[in-house]
Amino acid sequence: MTPDVVVDIGNTRIKWGWGDAYAPTPGMVSLPPDDEDAWDEQLTRLPNRDSYSWAIASVHPDRAARFAAWVHARGERCQVIEHAHVMLAMNVDEPHRVGIDRLLNALAARNLVHPYSASLISIGTAVTVDLLDDEEGFQGGVIFPGPRLMAESLHAHTAKLPLVDAHTLPIMAAPAKNTNDAILAGIRAAIVGGVVHLATQYAKREHAPWVVITGGAVGDLGRSDFGSLSQRTIVRPELTLEGIRIAAEALP
Repeated sequence: MTPDVVVDIGNTRIKWGWGDAYAPTPGMVSLPPDDEDAWDEQLTRLPNRDSYSWAIASVHPDRAARFAAWVHARGERCQVIEHAHVMLAMNVDEPHRVGIDRLLNALAARNLVHPYSASLISIGTAVTVDLLDDEEGFQGGVIFPGPRLMAESLHAHTAKLPLVDAHTLPIMAAPAKNTNDAILAGIRAAIVGGVVHLATQYAKREHAPWVVITGGAVGDLGRSDFGSLSQRTIVRPELTLEGIRIAAEALP
């Protein structure tokens, strides 16, 4: 199928993309995950046509079911992309338990870097740093908390640390001069340090792979943070949407 709209339903936000390339402007938006009024309003901004075909993928089954029901109530086709639809070799213990977003990122990255290997970095509710090898196989990776979860954990499990806004990777250098900035600088250092460490290990294993970065909490993370790793860095906010489109177009 060729979807008119592709939808990535995450733990924090929903992303829609449309058009051939799903370019960030104007073809990608981020919406509340449980607000049907916001979805209805966004429909009025899509290219005008009688009906749309949809392809969706989600790490949140309940939200995916609700969104699919909303589409079906409009009398439109909705294809839910599942693990079996992702045509990608996987060298992991339990392929069916890998987050579908991670696999879709790998599927899209394969199109971008083939025939080379890549470190796949996604920064959202969680941070994932995965490896796509030069034989186009998903080799697994690492998962740790994203900026917002780190901030919430520090606030929830200490007596005095404030809750800071860290929905995206903070732009804050160390040493910080107050508690709020110290938390933000620490979150940034933890994520950038972890990502650089892992991508360095992957580069040694796969001979300087590409670095592909995505995720709704990326902030300003980009090429400058990985200058010591590789000059072949791609920042692709719409990577998961591209993976959904590729998987959907392989279906009847």
